[in-house]
Order: sequence, then structure tokens, then C-alpha cells
Amino acid sequence: MPALSRRTSIYLLLWVLVVPVYLLVVRMPGYAQPTSQQNAPCPGGPLENFVTGSSESGVRSPEVVANGEPMAGRWWEPGSRSYWHCHGGGQFILVMEGEGRAQKRGERMRELRVGEIEFALPGVEHWHGASPSSRARHINQSMSVDGGSGVFWMEEVSEADYSGNAIGIQSRNRFLETGER
Repeated sequence: MPALSRRTSIYLLLWVLVVPVYLLVVRMPGYAQPTSQQNAPCPGGPLENFVTGSSESGVRSPEVVANGEPMAGRWWEPGSRSYWHCHGGGQFILVMEGEGRAQKRGERMRELRVGEIEFALPGVEHWHGASPSSRARHINQSMSVDGGSGVFWMEEVSEADYSGNAIGIQSRNRFLETGER
């Protein structure tokens, strides 16, 4: 059997560690999962255009194979990012190329390098995309555990949040007040 590259070994190790820890956390007693839009984990809903800038979905990542097929992800052009959103079952993002950014509501923006993972538990509001100066390719995998699923879109990420100067609270309050995305 051929030896695995260092990069492939890191991805495999991360994959083997992240998913079991996630499953352990969400199966803990008292951990409730939403089962419908009525019980949505955050105040968002469906949205057709949920990207600021340019992004391509369905990009295959041959470095990571699940069930015999390369996992799919997304290319983000420099400065591009998703809107604020949450997942009923949680989501992890693994940076495969370039430099990414991600932020959880109430926290500062985080720069992501190749091999780094951002993980959002079910109902945690977040966004992700590329840095201002570099494209980024992510594998982004939404989870569905104990009935929690779906993506719930909210407002566009402000320049203050994207640049790391805010924590997403002002835009959320405006979204809750006006419903403006």
C-alpha cells in the first residue's frame, strides 16, 4: 500500500476526530434538536442568493473521499462569503486551498489556513468564505443528527464583521427588527 502524503494524513486524521466528537456531543442527554421550520434553531429561513461576491458550489475535492466518491465543496473568490446562517444539524468546514475566513455570532472573525477546520454546532449562527486577497476552497459538510437538519439563512455579513472589527450583533439586531437581509 502506498504511503499517504502528509497533507492527506492530516485531512484523514481531522476527519476521523471531528465527526466522532460531533456525534458524541449531539447525542448527550438533554441536547435538543429542532425538527421543523417551526422549531428553527435560528431566526433565518430559505434564501435563493446567500453569497456576497462570487462562489462556485459542487467543487470536488479528490483529496477527501467518502463512500468511494470525492467530497464536494465550494470555491470562494477573494472577498466572497456566505450570509449569516445556521444548520439544524451543525456543519464543519475544512479549508483545502487558499485562505478562508469564518465567524460565529458573538465571536471575532477567524482566519483559516489549509487544513484548518471551523465547526458550528447545531443552531450556531455563522458565516464563511475567502480572505480579501486569496481564493479559498472549502469542503463544507452539513450534518443531520437526531432530526436536526436544514440551513436557515439570515442577513448579509457586514464589512465590519468580515474585516474582523465586529462580532455580528448589530447586523443581527437590525435583521430581527426589520427582516432585511
